[in-house]
Formats: sequence, structure tokens, C-alpha cells
Amino acid sequence: MKDLIKVMQHCNYSDPIVEFVDCLCVKFDFESAQTKLADCEQVLSTDFFLCKQTALFMEEARVFVFENYCRIHHKIDLGALGEKLAMDQDQAERWIVDLIRNALLDAKIDSEAKCVVMGADTQSVYEQVMDRTRDLSLRSGTLALNLSNVMNEARKEKEKKARAAMEE
Repeated sequence: MKDLIKVMQHCNYSDPIVEFVDCLCVKFDFESAQTKLADCEQVLSTDFFLCKQTALFMEEARVFVFENYCRIHHKIDLGALGEKLAMDQDQAERWIVDLIRNALLDAKIDSEAKCVVMGADTQSVYEQVMDRTRDLSLRSGTLALNLSNVMNEARKEKEKKARAAMEE
């Protein structure tokens, strides 16, 4: 996604989908992203090639908006969330319940306050360092193994060439 954003910033092309990603990922302007999402639905539904993918795009775009919104906020009003996702409050609540059921979201719905309370999913700095160190160790081991395989293949190729030269 970061590469896409870099390319988009240096490109002069613009359509509702590009503007939606720009509003959401670069500007973090959820109000503009909401209007662009509605524009995206209109553009996709009228496009001959993409009209069958409109529902899938809208669902994934809503998940994307929700993920970005949740990174910033801990407690989210269902009415405001419905506006951000271009849904009414009941649809938004059902949609979030489905996300929670499918284990895509660590959150709870407070029915009395009509809000979503996000779970604490942040890692401590120590855990982040440990995960990255573990990943680094795994990648280093894989790199060493691949290098060893390449060196063995190069040695075998060199031996084949030497035998072929001796036979001639």
C-alpha cells in the first residue's frame, strides 16, 4: 500500500478511487473519504467491466476505512461510523457484528451507549523488538541457506565445465 501511495503522489491521474485512497491514507480525511466512497460506488456501478465487482469493492473499502478509523480512535459512535462507511446505523452495527463473529475485529459493541469499543491490540515496544528480531533471525537463516545452495550449484557448474574442457 505504501508503494501505491508513493506512485499516486507523483501521478497526475485522478478519479474517485484514487481520490478515496488519497483522502484515507495520505490526508486521513474521513469526511472526504466518505464522499469519495459514494462516488466510487457510482463510478464502479456504471463501468461496464467493473460493475460486477462493485459490491466486493465497497465491502473491502469499508473494511479499509474502518481499519484506518480504528487505528486513530478507541471508542467509536455507531452513527458516526455508519456515516463514514456510507451505511445507516443499523447496517453498520450488523456489519461490525459480522466482523467480530468472523474474528476479523477485536472489539465489543456497547448497545446502551451505541458505540464500538476497540480491544487493546497494541504490542509493547519490547514485544515489537522481539518479533522483529525473531523475523530477522529467520530471514538470515533462509538467506544463508539460499546462498549455500547457490554456491553449491556454482561449484557443480564449474566442475562440469572443467570436466568438459578436459574431455575436449
